[in-house]
Amino acid sequence: MALLQDKALLIEVNLKKWSGVKSDKTLRNELATNHSVDETRLTVNKKLTNSESLKAIKKIDGLIRTDCIYSGAGYSGFCLAWDNQGTYLLPIELKDRFEKRIQSYQNDREKAVKQFIKEYDSMIAGAKRDLGTAFNPEDFPSKDEMEGLFQFDIIKKPIPSNDDIRINLPADEIAELKANAKASEDAKIQQITGAVVDKVKGVLTHFADKVDAGETFRDKTVDKLVELCNVLPALNVSGDSQITAAHQKCMDSFYGKNITANKVRDDKDLAKELSNTAKDIVSDLDTKGGYFD
Repeated sequence: MALLQDKALLIEVNLKKWSGVKSDKTLRNELATNHSVDETRLTVNKKLTNSESLKAIKKIDGLIRTDCIYSGAGYSGFCLAWDNQGTYLLPIELKDRFEKRIQSYQNDREKAVKQFIKEYDSMIAGAKRDLGTAFNPEDFPSKDEMEGLFQFDIIKKPIPSNDDIRINLPADEIAELKANAKASEDAKIQQITGAVVDKVKGVLTHFADKVDAGETFRDKTVDKLVELCNVLPALNVSGDSQITAAHQKCMDSFYGKNITANKVRDDKDLAKELSNTAKDIVSDLDTKGGYFD
């Protein structure tokens, strides 16, 4: 199996924005006094704006996460969690698709930020009117400061090599460090492989459940099956044979037959056949389990 360092890279996506919300201790204390409540039991937040541009930025940030980064069963992204600090593994085969999709969102975000800054002065005037005596000009950064509060950075870095440990220690201690690093990486790969298996099972189970329930499903329910066929080999960074087998069955059943949502909706026999196939693939993954060969 090729080294993980040759098949993927690590990315961090830094999305920052002004929240538009501010806590107000004065209002909290007034509320506590009026209702005889311990002030430490209360939190009072002011919504400083109803700006549509800020809402648009928040929506775009959500789409960046669900359509570009997260690749779980309910998402359309291309990355797999590497740690709990916001670092993700991106298969190199999916790098171009990831960058193309995220660039589109980045362009939309930049436009929305520019529009927000353009409207900022009038937004403050509206806040002064709407917030009444709760308005505090210090809640609002200057326009220059505000521009700096919006950030969108993508940081790419290689996966550290277990062999590249350069430190002046005895050979046995270096060997121990390498072994620990290898064990840590193996655990991460196993976790990633499990996440890919969960994605396959999630997409297929959702489709089968919709068919078996006789529900009218959205085009996305079938589109995700097709997308799974396209991205699964790249997500299978561990080269797990069960994932490879599941991918082949998906290709034969869903991709190779040029399945569309309309076909499945119009042909009940086809829908039942595909539902059974989806459940069989999930059953095989459940039965054969172990993610490493």
